[in-house]
Amino acid sequence: MMNLNQIHILIVSAIIVLLSSISCSNANKTNSYNSSTVVLVHVLFRHGERTPGKYDLWKSNPYYNESYYKPYGYGQLTNDGKERMYNVGVELRERYADFLGTDWDIGVTDAYTTNSNRTKMSISLVLAGLFPPSGSLVWKSDLSWQPIPYNYLPAEQDKELSSWACSTVLPLIYNTSSTAERLKAYDGLIKTLSEGTGEEVDYISALYLYFGMRIQEQLGLPLENWTQAIYPEPFKSYIIDFYYIETSTEPLKKVIAGYFLKKILNDSQRKINGTLEPSDRKIYLYSGHETNLGTVIGALEILTLNDIPPYGSYLAFEVHNIDNVYGLKIYYQTHENDDPTLLTLPGCQEFCPFDDFAKLLSNIIPQSDSECDG
Repeated sequence: MMNLNQIHILIVSAIIVLLSSISCSNANKTNSYNSSTVVLVHVLFRHGERTPGKYDLWKSNPYYNESYYKPYGYGQLTNDGKERMYNVGVELRERYADFLGTDWDIGVTDAYTTNSNRTKMSISLVLAGLFPPSGSLVWKSDLSWQPIPYNYLPAEQDKELSSWACSTVLPLIYNTSSTAERLKAYDGLIKTLSEGTGEEVDYISALYLYFGMRIQEQLGLPLENWTQAIYPEPFKSYIIDFYYIETSTEPLKKVIAGYFLKKILNDSQRKINGTLEPSDRKIYLYSGHETNLGTVIGALEILTLNDIPPYGSYLAFEVHNIDNVYGLKIYYQTHENDDPTLLTLPGCQEFCPFDDFAKLLSNIIPQSDSECDG
């Protein structure tokens, strides 16, 4: 039988082994990605979990009233959504720690968001996880947070992240025979939605109703019986297919995703040329919606989606200098696995030299604002 000293030694030894295991695990996770060749990063992400917006619901819905979604209100991040987006920032900190350095600097990062409460809150949370204050940046000893600025435009001016503001989008969708024909395949879905809600539903308003149903289900609020005929299928398939409908032609790709991709190309080119201002810029963050991810993926044809981009998912466009060759790698993170998936742009390799990347995108990059304004 062991004495007290032996038991004590065994317990201490077990704790040391456990702490060593955790330390090694964390070290492996942090060091599993080598950022030594990275020179610039663009990260486009979807916001976190939210409540349904008023436009996501129908007036006859038993859970239409905003009181069911208090204290958050319509269309706002929930606590789960806040935690998710903070953790996205922590994940980016782990991935790019060596590249970004320890301290936040006004020149190192630039952050953009759509003009939406949930995306504004999401960008704040990602920045909080990415840049906890240290050293002279600690302004309150019991609060590991610092305010970091971000930028946004009114939707009608935001061609990069709010491309539906372009007046040319709907005509290009409805007046293109291939996309119009593709939409007709969902006429039965639209009819069921109109009859079930008692409202006049069209191809566009249907997009919102899907997320209303999905969020209601996630919040544990039962759906009406009539929804069983369309939810989750074929409704989910319609949402995914719509990303490809929106990007089914080159003119559509230009106005839906082209302005965002143009910004990535231009800023990356300036970084490579040494003309980017400020010169120490290392990361751009873009807080958007699932449609931003879905349509960029559709425009680039880098992936066949089998699911809607989940909350907190992101695309990372990394500019690398490998053996004196500048190029891009594209990663997609859905959090199904610890590490994001490296994607390949059709016609190129996983590491795509910049000139090749720009050439492959040349047909879908708008040359002027007129392609948005008509």
